[in-house]
Amino acid sequence: MKQDSAVVDAETILAQERAGRLAAEAALAAVQAELYETNVELQTLIVGLDQAVADRTAEMLAARDRAIASDQAKSAFLANMSHEIRTPLTSIIGFAELMLDKRRQTSVGRGEALTSILRNARHLLDLISDILDLSKIEADGLDLEIQDISLPELLADIESLMGPQSREKGLQFDVVPLLPLPQTLRCDKVRLKQIIVNFCSNALKFTQAGSITIEAQLDPSTRQLEISVCDTGIGMTQAQIDKLFRPFAQADVSTTRRFGGTGLGLYISRRLAERMGAHIDLRSTPDQGSRFTLRLEMQDGSLDTPLLRDATAFTAARKQLECDQEDWVPALTGRVLLAEDGPHNQRLIGALVEATGAELAIVNNGAEAVEAALGGDHDLVLMDVQMPVLDGVSATQLLRNAGYAGPIVAVTANVMRSDIDQYQKTGFTDTLGKPLNRRRLYAVLARHLSQSGESEHSVQSEDKLDALVAALSADFQAELPGKISAIEAALASRAWVELRHLVHALKGLAGSVGYPELTRLAQPVEASIQAGRLVEAELQCVLLLEAARQAQGLSK
Repeated sequence: MKQDSAVVDAETILAQERAGRLAAEAALAAVQAELYETNVELQTLIVGLDQAVADRTAEMLAARDRAIASDQAKSAFLANMSHEIRTPLTSIIGFAELMLDKRRQTSVGRGEALTSILRNARHLLDLISDILDLSKIEADGLDLEIQDISLPELLADIESLMGPQSREKGLQFDVVPLLPLPQTLRCDKVRLKQIIVNFCSNALKFTQAGSITIEAQLDPSTRQLEISVCDTGIGMTQAQIDKLFRPFAQADVSTTRRFGGTGLGLYISRRLAERMGAHIDLRSTPDQGSRFTLRLEMQDGSLDTPLLRDATAFTAARKQLECDQEDWVPALTGRVLLAEDGPHNQRLIGALVEATGAELAIVNNGAEAVEAALGGDHDLVLMDVQMPVLDGVSATQLLRNAGYAGPIVAVTANVMRSDIDQYQKTGFTDTLGKPLNRRRLYAVLARHLSQSGESEHSVQSEDKLDALVAALSADFQAELPGKISAIEAALASRAWVELRHLVHALKGLAGSVGYPELTRLAQPVEASIQAGRLVEAELQCVLLLEAARQAQGLSK
């Protein structure tokens, strides 16, 4: 029995040992399987990490290559700008020295020297304007002024600007409206015109023979207005087109050297188009020409007005816009208070207001305006913004704070959208721009005064107004030498605040008495001084002074 028991115990021990071995083997197998799965996961991670590193390295290399290319493009741009800026400056300085050195005998006359200085100064100003536009766009500091504009008027403006230049070069220049077309559209007129003029300037630059054509057409299905500029110039390859809308680059380096320019114009145009919700298409064939097309989305309501459907109607619309439309004088009753410190503007605005039959009172500054408005019974206040003693903005704030609820209209040469918005926040009811537009003035008066009968036009009244404008124009011309001397003195002494006030006064009056070119040239001078761009302001002031001398007949 003992022997049998020992055998049983041995078998039990052996069974336990086998079970232990099996359990150990199973545990080992599980560990091995887990290690295998972990190794597979690790290898997968290693492969993924290697791929991520490779992808990231490729991205970094591509970014490096782009940075190098961008740096090279900017270096080439700066080198080219050094050449582009120094070239006109050399002529400007050289001819200025010739004019100043009375001992030097030269065959170059004063007129030829001034013409060369002006031509090179304008070229330099164009270069600077492109660079400044780019900086504004890149800094997202460019504001659009959306307004209703006339398409026929826009095309007429561009034709009057680019047509003579093209024909002077021996090229045919045509504006082709593919009807029907909307008469009005909502957009930023200045920037839209800038894009189209840039297209035309490029076409003019790269076309030696043939024609330049502006085409306008409407696609009602997509609600897009398409304005195209087509030329018969040198054209481009696809590789050149791919580079064309990049900043700091033209189609190739030789293009820059041969034709000049910043290489920024088309890039700026594309960015401006994007800001307006539009886009630019380009088709070009080497040695055959190019076609730049701006596709502009029509705003809601833009297509609700009747379309111009035949060439006669389109031509008539353009002529109507070109004609003097300032012969409408409404018949009004009411009392108007005019706050204006300039005697010429007092006479002009006063005559225009009195021609309607309304009563008029005039004060010379903002302090007098506050006293007169609070102490009198006036239906409308016309408030000049820049006046001595108390300016128009401060006077309006005082009136509103004192509870004055009547309409106050700002009369100012500063009519940027930001200015108008600020005037409205101050308390102004409306804004009238200088130089004054008669129809705009009469529309404002009619909105705030009472009608005394049917609107009418008196030939005798119009003759008186024309005679008054002629007299003011003669006075302005007589005073112009003094204004020129004052501006020259302020510019020479770098008295920028005084110069800005002088230019502002000239800007507000010149256009109203028949000198719109002086108003146009004064605008950027004042804006540049206000923005602190003094070098640009000085160059623009030179152009303004020369135009003023020509207006006075002083140029020789």
